[in-house]
Amino acid sequence: MGATRTPAATGISEQALQLEHPSSETIWARALEVLGNEDKARHWMRTALPALDGCTPEQCALSQDKEKQRAVLTVLGQIDYGIYS
Repeated sequence: MGATRTPAATGISEQALQLEHPSSETIWARALEVLGNEDKARHWMRTALPALDGCTPEQCALSQDKEKQRAVLTVLGQIDYGIYS
């Protein structure tokens, strides 16, 4: 079996608050937390994702569209908890 991973430090209540009031700053901080370092976070933020209709997380984060920002945070939450679909 593979190694188990502990989810990032941001708790469920903080994640819920982030989803309620998303921002590009919150997305970047969460990407750093989940992905582990700036290089990985930057690469991920600039990679088009099918889950975001082919947009990059960076495009969604900077769009000021709260639904798109929530979608990025949702994907980060899925990555954090090992859900890669």
